[in-house]
Amino acid sequence: MRRILFFLAALLTVCFAVESCKNNPDEGKCVIEGTINPRFNNKRIFLVPMNGPQDAAHVDSVVVRNSKFRFVKDTTELAVIRVDYHFRTGVQDLLLITEPGKVEVVIDSVSDCKGTPQNDSISKWKGMSAQFNANHVARVRQMRAAKRQGDTLTVSRMKAEIDSCYKAYKAQSRQLADNLKEGVLHDFLETTFPRTYKKRMPDGSIKTVANE
Repeated sequence: MRRILFFLAALLTVCFAVESCKNNPDEGKCVIEGTINPRFNNKRIFLVPMNGPQDAAHVDSVVVRNSKFRFVKDTTELAVIRVDYHFRTGVQDLLLITEPGKVEVVIDSVSDCKGTPQNDSISKWKGMSAQFNANHVARVRQMRAAKRQGDTLTVSRMKAEIDSCYKAYKAQSRQLADNLKEGVLHDFLETTFPRTYKKRMPDGSIKTVANE
């Protein structure tokens, strides 16, 4: 009797699971729900793989309706959301990861995403990158102005600050990769900020050295 009851319970569980999948076809997939300026209504927006082919077979597109758009993906990869290049002025492409779950996206002059672990992390890294880029541009401009004026001391100081800030940014990015441990974003950061590189030695041999 117990075996029969156990079998019936297992059968019911499977039936409920199958029915649930029928009722929710997006179960286990990446559902991207986005908003964008109304001026993009009736225009196409694209989900493009960051790596690999970017042809019609691999690029998804939808038409913006009521300032909203939606993509559903069943593969986890690094991708970019961008609008039609004819209308791209004033909006920022968005890097995200098509991992299972609901991803909330805003496409604007500063685009952002949230909702799943890796996309929350990529949003954090994007904030770090924006701050680094702003500081970097300011220092480069100051260094160039000093160079035009023949101010060698300021040029040297700016060079040192630029190098120091990049090392700090690189260390933060590597720490984020360490915190993730694995996954698409982890691999992307490890590739973007490699810890070692190959160096050709005077004798012609190749040595792996630390990338400080």
